[in-house]
Amino acid sequence: MAREITIEEKKELAKILFTREHLDQKVVAVRVNVSEKTISKWVTDGNWREMRRRLLLTKEAELTNLYEELEHLNTLIKTNPTKHADSKQADIRIKLTSSIRDLETKLGIAEIVESGIRFIKHVQQVGTTEQVLEMSDLWNSFVQASMKK
Repeated sequence: MAREITIEEKKELAKILFTREHLDQKVVAVRVNVSEKTISKWVTDGNWREMRRRLLLTKEAELTNLYEELEHLNTLIKTNPTKHADSKQADIRIKLTSSIRDLETKLGIAEIVESGIRFIKHVQQVGTTEQVLEMSDLWNSFVQASMKK
């Protein structure tokens, strides 16, 4: 016999559906089998609206901005009579390239996560809530293992 889904598992699934899938509260309530009032409380208490908003600013956009800053800095350096960076410019360049490298590494993980989200969306459409939760747990484990490499 299948185990009962805990309220915490329902809450986690609801959070994913609301923040990442941008489903409205009524749909989320039906999907996770809780009342709209419960979803409303979770959204408010967990600040899910703010999470949803923040997820709109993607790492790709941040990476683009960093590359643009680096390009601008390099153009500025080329206009110097020596064609070399001064110590301040060199420090900025080091920090920008380090940030770019870190973000590109995170983007690799983000691509894994994005694939998982698409897969879990598919499971939501064709599977049971228990299967969605099980796949979510397995995928989370995979992402955690990938981040440690």
